[in-house]
Amino acid sequence: MAQAHRDQLVAEGHKNLRGTLPRVAHFVRKDTQFRASFIQNQVKAHVRYQPVLLWRAQVSKPLDGGYGQFDGAPYPRLDLSRGQRWLDRALFAGPGMLSPRQQRMILEFLREQRVALCHFHYGTDCGMYYPLLRKLKIPSVVSFYGYDCSSFPGRYFGYGAAFLQRRVFRDVSAVFAMSPDMKKDLMAAGCPEEKVIVHYYGTDCRQFFAERQYPPKKELTLLTVASLEPQKGHEFLFRSLSALKQAGTHNWKLRLVGAGRLEEALRLFATRNGLSGHIDFAGALPYGSRELIREYQQADIFVHPSVTAENGDKEGIPGTIVEAMAAGLPVISTYHAGIPYIIEQGRTGLLAEEWDVEGLQLWLLRLIAEPGLRARLGTAGQAFARKHLDLHEKEKELEAIYNQLCAG
Repeated sequence: MAQAHRDQLVAEGHKNLRGTLPRVAHFVRKDTQFRASFIQNQVKAHVRYQPVLLWRAQVSKPLDGGYGQFDGAPYPRLDLSRGQRWLDRALFAGPGMLSPRQQRMILEFLREQRVALCHFHYGTDCGMYYPLLRKLKIPSVVSFYGYDCSSFPGRYFGYGAAFLQRRVFRDVSAVFAMSPDMKKDLMAAGCPEEKVIVHYYGTDCRQFFAERQYPPKKELTLLTVASLEPQKGHEFLFRSLSALKQAGTHNWKLRLVGAGRLEEALRLFATRNGLSGHIDFAGALPYGSRELIREYQQADIFVHPSVTAENGDKEGIPGTIVEAMAAGLPVISTYHAGIPYIIEQGRTGLLAEEWDVEGLQLWLLRLIAEPGLRARLGTAGQAFARKHLDLHEKEKELEAIYNQLCAG
Protein backbone atom coordinates (compact mmCIF):
# COMPACT_ATOMS: atom_id res chain seq x y z
CA MET A 1 0.00 0.00 0.00
CA ALA A 2 1.35 3.45 -0.91
CA GLN A 3 2.30 5.49 2.13
CA ALA A 4 0.06 8.40 1.14
CA HIS A 5 -2.92 6.06 0.90
CA ARG A 6 -2.05 4.48 4.27
CA ASP A 7 -1.82 7.90 5.94
CA GLN A 8 -5.18 8.86 4.43
CA LEU A 9 -6.80 5.72 5.84
CA VAL A 10 -5.37 6.43 9.29
CA ALA A 11 -6.57 10.04 9.21
CA GLU A 12 -10.05 9.05 8.06
CA GLY A 13 -10.26 6.35 10.71
CA HIS A 14 -9.33 8.77 13.48
CA LYS A 15 -11.84 11.36 12.31
CA ASN A 16 -14.66 8.88 11.87
CA LEU A 17 -14.61 6.87 15.07
CA ARG A 18 -18.21 5.85 14.44
CA GLY A 19 -17.28 4.55 10.99
CA THR A 20 -17.31 1.06 9.57
CA LEU A 21 -13.80 -0.13 10.49
CA PRO A 22 -13.69 -2.86 13.15
CA ARG A 23 -12.44 -1.74 16.55
CA VAL A 24 -9.75 -3.14 18.79
CA ALA A 25 -9.66 -2.34 22.51
CA HIS A 26 -6.18 -1.87 23.98
CA PHE A 27 -5.99 -2.70 27.70
CA VAL A 28 -3.24 -1.57 30.09
CA ARG A 29 -3.11 -1.41 33.88
CA LYS A 30 -2.19 2.29 34.10
CA ASP A 31 -2.63 5.12 31.64
CA THR A 32 1.08 5.99 31.54
CA GLN A 33 1.87 2.68 29.85
CA PHE A 34 0.57 4.22 26.63
CA ARG A 35 3.70 6.42 26.77
CA ALA A 36 5.81 3.35 26.01
CA SER A 37 6.77 3.50 22.35
CA PHE A 38 6.18 -0.21 21.86
CA ILE A 39 2.54 0.15 22.97
CA GLN A 40 1.60 3.55 21.59
CA ASN A 41 3.09 2.76 18.17
CA GLN A 42 0.83 -0.27 17.84
CA VAL A 43 -2.16 1.92 18.68
CA LYS A 44 -1.27 4.78 16.36
CA ALA A 45 -0.26 2.62 13.39
CA HIS A 46 -3.64 0.91 12.94
CA VAL A 47 -4.96 1.21 9.40
CA ARG A 48 -7.81 -1.31 9.09
CA TYR A 49 -8.82 -1.13 12.76
CA GLN A 50 -9.89 1.73 14.99
CA PRO A 51 -8.42 1.71 18.52
CA VAL A 52 -10.21 2.33 21.80
CA LEU A 53 -8.32 2.53 25.10
CA LEU A 54 -8.95 1.16 28.59
CA TRP A 55 -6.97 1.41 31.84
CA ARG A 56 -7.51 0.80 35.53
CA ALA A 57 -5.19 3.33 37.25
CA GLN A 58 -4.19 6.90 36.48
CA VAL A 59 -0.62 7.96 37.34
CA SER A 60 0.81 11.48 37.44
CA LYS A 61 4.56 10.67 37.56
CA PRO A 62 6.39 12.39 34.65
CA LEU A 63 8.55 9.44 33.53
CA ASP A 64 6.28 6.60 34.58
CA GLY A 65 5.51 4.04 31.90
CA GLY A 66 7.69 5.37 29.10
CA TYR A 67 9.34 8.36 27.44
CA GLY A 68 6.76 9.09 24.75
CA GLN A 69 4.06 11.75 24.71
CA PHE A 70 0.59 10.25 24.37
CA ASP A 71 -2.73 11.63 25.52
CA GLY A 72 -4.98 9.37 23.44
CA ALA A 73 -6.96 12.39 22.27
CA PRO A 74 -8.47 10.93 19.06
CA TYR A 75 -9.61 7.69 20.68
CA PRO A 76 -12.57 6.69 22.84
CA ARG A 77 -11.39 5.53 26.23
CA LEU A 78 -12.61 4.12 29.52
CA ASP A 79 -10.75 5.31 32.62
CA LEU A 80 -11.75 3.02 35.49
CA SER A 81 -9.96 5.22 38.02
CA ARG A 82 -12.74 7.80 37.76
CA GLY A 83 -15.77 7.58 40.01
CA GLN A 84 -14.40 4.70 42.07
CA ARG A 85 -16.31 3.26 45.01
CA TRP A 86 -14.85 1.76 48.15
CA LEU A 87 -15.07 -1.84 46.85
CA ASP A 88 -13.36 -0.86 43.58
CA ARG A 89 -10.44 0.61 45.54
CA ALA A 90 -10.24 -2.23 48.04
CA LEU A 91 -10.13 -4.99 45.41
CA PHE A 92 -7.49 -3.18 43.34
CA ALA A 93 -5.30 -2.25 46.33
CA GLY A 94 -5.50 -5.75 47.84
CA PRO A 95 -5.68 -8.71 45.45
CA GLY A 96 -5.35 -6.49 42.36
CA MET A 97 -8.74 -7.33 40.92
CA LEU A 98 -11.62 -5.65 39.19
CA SER A 99 -14.88 -5.25 41.04
CA PRO A 100 -18.06 -6.76 39.55
CA ARG A 101 -19.26 -3.20 38.87
CA GLN A 102 -16.14 -2.39 36.88
CA GLN A 103 -16.46 -5.61 34.91
CA ARG A 104 -19.97 -4.60 33.92
CA MET A 105 -18.71 -1.14 32.95
CA ILE A 106 -16.10 -2.64 30.65
CA LEU A 107 -18.50 -5.05 28.99
CA GLU A 108 -21.00 -2.25 28.42
CA PHE A 109 -18.24 -0.05 26.97
CA LEU A 110 -17.10 -2.80 24.60
CA ARG A 111 -20.67 -3.34 23.39
CA GLU A 112 -21.28 0.38 22.98
CA GLN A 113 -18.08 0.79 20.96
CA ARG A 114 -18.78 -2.37 18.94
CA VAL A 115 -15.32 -3.74 19.72
CA ALA A 116 -14.34 -6.76 17.64
CA LEU A 117 -11.20 -7.81 19.54
CA CYS A 118 -9.37 -7.07 22.80
CA HIS A 119 -5.59 -6.59 22.92
CA PHE A 120 -4.03 -6.77 26.41
CA HIS A 121 -0.51 -5.43 27.02
CA TYR A 122 1.80 -7.21 29.47
CA GLY A 123 0.89 -10.70 30.60
CA THR A 124 0.97 -9.74 34.27
CA ASP A 125 -1.51 -6.90 33.74
CA CYS A 126 -3.75 -9.07 31.60
CA GLY A 127 -4.11 -11.29 34.68
CA MET A 128 -5.86 -8.42 36.47
CA TYR A 129 -8.62 -8.55 33.87
CA TYR A 130 -9.07 -12.34 34.04
CA PRO A 131 -12.72 -12.34 35.26
CA LEU A 132 -13.51 -10.28 32.18
CA LEU A 133 -11.67 -12.70 29.89
CA ARG A 134 -14.07 -15.47 30.86
CA LYS A 135 -17.07 -13.32 29.95
CA LEU A 136 -15.87 -12.00 26.61
CA LYS A 137 -17.71 -13.16 23.52
CA ILE A 138 -15.01 -11.79 21.22
CA PRO A 139 -11.37 -12.82 20.56
CA SER A 140 -8.55 -11.58 22.79
CA VAL A 141 -4.76 -11.41 22.48
CA VAL A 142 -2.05 -10.57 24.99
CA SER A 143 1.43 -9.18 24.23
CA PHE A 144 4.34 -10.15 26.47
CA TYR A 145 7.32 -7.80 26.60
CA GLY A 146 10.09 -9.18 28.82
CA TYR A 147 10.01 -9.54 32.60
CA ASP A 148 6.41 -10.79 32.46
CA CYS A 149 7.58 -14.06 30.90
CA SER A 150 11.21 -14.24 32.11
CA SER A 151 11.45 -13.49 35.84
CA PHE A 152 7.76 -13.28 36.79
CA PRO A 153 6.88 -16.99 36.30
CA GLY A 154 9.45 -17.95 38.96
CA ARG A 155 8.33 -15.42 41.54
CA TYR A 156 6.52 -16.29 44.75
CA PHE A 157 7.89 -19.86 44.73
CA GLY A 158 6.48 -20.54 41.29
CA TYR A 159 3.11 -18.89 41.81
CA GLY A 160 3.88 -16.48 38.98
CA ALA A 161 3.63 -19.31 36.46
CA ALA A 162 0.41 -20.56 38.03
CA PHE A 163 -0.98 -17.00 37.90
CA LEU A 164 -0.31 -16.80 34.17
CA GLN A 165 -1.70 -20.27 33.51
CA ARG A 166 -4.97 -19.66 35.38
CA ARG A 167 -5.56 -15.99 34.65
CA VAL A 168 -4.10 -15.53 31.18
CA PHE A 169 -3.17 -18.57 29.10
CA ARG A 170 -6.38 -20.46 29.77
CA ASP A 171 -8.82 -17.90 28.37
CA VAL A 172 -7.05 -15.67 25.81
CA SER A 173 -7.33 -16.55 22.14
CA ALA A 174 -3.64 -15.94 21.34
CA VAL A 175 -0.39 -14.99 23.07
CA PHE A 176 2.17 -12.77 21.30
CA ALA A 177 5.88 -13.50 21.75
CA MET A 178 8.43 -11.10 20.28
CA SER A 179 10.91 -13.82 19.35
CA PRO A 180 11.40 -17.61 19.37
CA ASP A 181 13.34 -17.15 22.61
CA MET A 182 10.30 -15.56 24.23
CA LYS A 183 8.11 -18.34 22.88
CA LYS A 184 10.32 -20.84 24.74
CA ASP A 185 9.92 -18.84 27.96
CA LEU A 186 6.14 -18.73 27.55
CA MET A 187 5.92 -22.47 26.95
CA ALA A 188 8.16 -23.11 29.97
CA ALA A 189 5.69 -21.04 32.01
CA GLY A 190 2.84 -23.30 30.89
CA CYS A 191 1.43 -21.59 27.80
CA PRO A 192 0.08 -24.06 25.22
CA GLU A 193 2.26 -23.93 22.11
CA GLU A 194 -0.72 -23.66 19.79
CA LYS A 195 -1.68 -20.33 21.38
CA VAL A 196 1.73 -18.67 20.90
CA ILE A 197 2.24 -16.43 17.86
CA VAL A 198 5.73 -15.02 17.29
CA HIS A 199 5.17 -11.39 16.32
CA TYR A 200 7.52 -8.44 16.74
CA TYR A 201 5.56 -5.19 16.85
CA GLY A 202 8.14 -3.15 14.91
CA THR A 203 9.74 0.29 15.14
CA ASP A 204 8.96 3.39 13.11
CA CYS A 205 12.12 3.20 11.01
CA ARG A 206 11.15 6.19 8.86
CA GLN A 207 11.23 8.42 11.93
CA PHE A 208 14.84 7.51 12.74
CA PHE A 209 16.21 7.01 9.23
CA ALA A 210 19.30 9.04 8.34
CA GLU A 211 21.60 9.26 5.32
CA ARG A 212 24.95 8.59 6.95
CA GLN A 213 28.64 8.86 6.11
CA TYR A 214 31.32 6.86 7.93
CA PRO A 215 34.53 8.93 7.67
CA PRO A 216 37.69 8.34 9.72
CA LYS A 217 37.56 10.50 12.87
CA LYS A 218 40.00 11.45 15.58
CA GLU A 219 37.36 10.94 18.30
CA LEU A 220 34.24 8.80 18.01
CA THR A 221 30.96 9.12 19.85
CA LEU A 222 29.49 5.97 21.35
CA LEU A 223 25.79 6.05 22.20
CA THR A 224 23.53 4.00 24.41
CA VAL A 225 19.83 4.78 24.87
CA ALA A 226 18.16 2.82 27.67
CA SER A 227 16.64 3.18 31.10
CA LEU A 228 19.26 2.74 33.80
CA GLU A 229 18.13 -0.71 34.91
CA PRO A 230 20.21 -3.88 35.49
CA GLN A 231 19.13 -5.80 32.38
CA LYS A 232 20.29 -2.98 30.11
CA GLY A 233 23.93 -3.88 30.82
CA HIS A 234 25.40 -0.48 31.71
CA GLU A 235 27.80 -1.89 34.31
CA PHE A 236 28.97 -4.49 31.77
CA LEU A 237 29.57 -1.69 29.26
CA PHE A 238 31.44 0.45 31.79
CA ARG A 239 33.74 -2.45 32.67
CA SER A 240 34.55 -2.95 28.99
CA LEU A 241 35.16 0.77 28.49
CA SER A 242 37.50 0.78 31.48
CA ALA A 243 39.45 -2.12 29.96
CA LEU A 244 39.50 -0.32 26.61
CA LYS A 245 41.00 2.78 28.20
CA GLN A 246 43.55 0.78 30.18
CA ALA A 247 44.64 -0.86 26.92
CA GLY A 248 45.45 2.58 25.52
CA THR A 249 42.38 3.47 23.42
CA HIS A 250 41.22 6.93 24.48
CA ASN A 251 39.72 8.47 21.33
CA TRP A 252 36.08 7.99 22.25
CA LYS A 253 33.33 9.38 24.42
CA LEU A 254 30.05 7.80 25.50
CA ARG A 255 26.70 9.56 25.41
CA LEU A 256 24.46 7.79 27.91
CA VAL A 257 20.80 8.67 27.32
CA GLY A 258 18.36 7.47 29.95
CA ALA A 259 17.35 7.68 33.60
CA GLY A 260 16.73 5.15 36.33
CA ARG A 261 17.67 3.72 39.69
CA LEU A 262 21.26 2.82 38.76
CA GLU A 263 22.36 6.36 37.91
CA GLU A 264 24.14 7.07 41.20
CA ALA A 265 25.95 3.71 41.16
CA LEU A 266 27.02 4.21 37.54
CA ARG A 267 28.33 7.70 38.22
CA LEU A 268 30.32 6.33 41.17
CA PHE A 269 31.74 3.51 39.02
CA ALA A 270 32.77 6.02 36.35
CA THR A 271 34.52 8.22 38.93
CA ARG A 272 36.39 5.36 40.58
CA ASN A 273 37.56 3.92 37.26
CA GLY A 274 38.67 7.14 35.60
CA LEU A 275 35.83 7.24 33.09
CA SER A 276 34.16 10.49 34.14
CA GLY A 277 35.87 12.50 31.41
CA HIS A 278 34.70 10.03 28.78
CA ILE A 279 31.03 9.62 29.75
CA ASP A 280 28.23 12.18 29.42
CA PHE A 281 25.07 11.40 31.38
CA ALA A 282 22.49 13.05 29.13
CA GLY A 283 19.40 12.05 31.13
CA ALA A 284 16.08 10.93 29.69
CA LEU A 285 14.90 12.31 26.34
CA PRO A 286 11.33 12.09 25.02
CA TYR A 287 10.70 9.33 22.50
CA GLY A 288 10.83 10.62 18.93
CA SER A 289 11.99 14.09 19.99
CA ARG A 290 14.40 16.19 17.96
CA GLU A 291 16.90 15.87 20.78
CA LEU A 292 16.76 12.06 20.70
CA ILE A 293 16.98 11.86 16.91
CA ARG A 294 19.95 14.26 17.02
CA GLU A 295 21.72 11.87 19.40
CA TYR A 296 21.40 9.08 16.84
CA GLN A 297 22.51 11.37 14.02
CA GLN A 298 25.61 12.62 15.82
CA ALA A 299 26.78 9.25 17.15
CA ASP A 300 29.21 6.90 15.41
CA ILE A 301 28.58 3.59 17.22
CA PHE A 302 25.57 2.30 19.15
CA VAL A 303 26.11 -0.04 22.12
CA HIS A 304 23.35 -1.90 23.97
CA PRO A 305 24.87 -4.89 25.85
CA SER A 306 21.76 -6.42 27.44
CA VAL A 307 22.23 -8.98 30.22
CA THR A 308 20.01 -11.22 32.29
CA ALA A 309 19.46 -9.53 35.68
CA GLU A 310 20.06 -11.35 38.95
CA ASN A 311 16.31 -11.81 39.42
CA GLY A 312 16.00 -13.37 35.95
CA ASP A 313 14.62 -10.30 34.14
CA LYS A 314 15.28 -10.35 30.41
CA GLU A 315 14.57 -7.97 27.58
CA GLY A 316 12.43 -8.79 24.58
CA ILE A 317 13.81 -6.95 21.57
CA PRO A 318 15.05 -3.51 22.68
CA GLY A 319 13.42 -0.89 20.48
CA THR A 320 16.42 1.44 20.67
CA ILE A 321 18.56 -1.15 18.88
CA VAL A 322 16.15 -1.06 15.93
CA GLU A 323 16.05 2.75 16.07
CA ALA A 324 19.86 2.83 15.89
CA MET A 325 19.87 0.37 12.99
CA ALA A 326 17.32 2.54 11.16
CA ALA A 327 19.59 5.53 11.74
CA GLY A 328 22.45 3.67 10.03
CA LEU A 329 24.54 3.22 13.17
CA PRO A 330 26.70 0.11 13.53
CA VAL A 331 25.38 -1.76 16.55
CA ILE A 332 27.13 -3.78 19.25
CA SER A 333 24.90 -5.88 21.49
CA THR A 334 24.75 -9.33 23.11
CA TYR A 335 23.47 -12.85 22.64
CA HIS A 336 20.46 -12.06 24.82
CA ALA A 337 16.75 -12.91 24.47
CA GLY A 338 15.44 -11.81 21.05
CA ILE A 339 18.47 -9.73 19.99
CA PRO A 340 20.18 -12.48 17.91
CA TYR A 341 16.98 -12.76 15.86
CA ILE A 342 17.39 -9.18 14.57
CA ILE A 343 21.20 -8.94 14.44
CA GLU A 344 23.21 -11.36 12.31
CA GLN A 345 26.71 -11.57 13.73
CA GLY A 346 29.25 -9.85 11.51
CA ARG A 347 26.72 -8.78 8.88
CA THR A 348 24.13 -6.46 10.47
CA GLY A 349 25.89 -5.92 13.80
CA LEU A 350 28.26 -7.41 16.36
CA LEU A 351 27.31 -9.56 19.35
CA ALA A 352 29.21 -10.48 22.50
CA GLU A 353 28.30 -13.01 25.17
CA GLU A 354 26.70 -11.54 28.28
CA TRP A 355 29.34 -10.21 30.69
CA ASP A 356 32.20 -11.07 28.30
CA VAL A 357 34.18 -7.90 29.03
CA GLU A 358 37.07 -8.88 26.76
CA GLY A 359 34.71 -9.73 23.89
CA LEU A 360 32.80 -6.46 24.13
CA GLN A 361 36.07 -4.54 24.43
CA LEU A 362 37.32 -6.21 21.22
CA TRP A 363 34.24 -5.20 19.22
CA LEU A 364 34.48 -1.64 20.53
CA LEU A 365 38.14 -1.47 19.55
CA ARG A 366 37.49 -2.80 16.05
CA LEU A 367 34.64 -0.39 15.31
CA ILE A 368 36.62 2.56 16.65
CA ALA A 369 39.60 1.62 14.50
CA GLU A 370 37.85 0.51 11.28
CA PRO A 371 35.59 3.03 9.49
CA GLY A 372 35.05 0.48 6.70
CA LEU A 373 33.57 -2.01 9.17
CA ARG A 374 31.36 0.71 10.62
CA ALA A 375 30.10 1.46 7.12
CA ARG A 376 29.42 -2.17 6.22
CA LEU A 377 27.56 -2.97 9.43
CA GLY A 378 25.67 0.31 9.54
CA THR A 379 24.50 0.08 5.94
CA ALA A 380 23.47 -3.59 6.18
CA GLY A 381 21.74 -3.07 9.53
CA GLN A 382 19.77 -0.12 8.21
CA ALA A 383 18.60 -2.07 5.15
CA PHE A 384 17.55 -5.03 7.32
CA ALA A 385 15.64 -2.86 9.78
CA ARG A 386 13.73 -1.03 7.05
CA LYS A 387 12.78 -4.26 5.30
CA HIS A 388 12.05 -6.58 8.21
CA LEU A 389 11.51 -4.54 11.41
CA ASP A 390 9.51 -1.51 10.32
CA LEU A 391 6.40 -0.67 12.32
CA HIS A 392 4.16 -0.15 9.30
CA GLU A 393 5.05 -3.49 7.75
CA LYS A 394 4.61 -5.23 11.10
CA GLU A 395 1.24 -3.51 11.50
CA LYS A 396 0.06 -5.33 8.38
CA GLU A 397 1.05 -8.61 10.03
CA LEU A 398 -0.68 -7.64 13.26
CA GLU A 399 -3.95 -6.73 11.56
CA ALA A 400 -3.80 -9.94 9.51
CA ILE A 401 -3.64 -11.85 12.81
CA TYR A 402 -6.57 -9.81 14.11
CA ASN A 403 -8.52 -10.72 10.96
CA GLN A 404 -7.83 -14.43 11.37
CA LEU A 405 -8.91 -14.41 15.00
CA CYS A 406 -12.08 -12.45 14.27
CA ALA A 407 -12.94 -14.73 11.37
CA GLY A 408 -12.35 -17.81 13.52
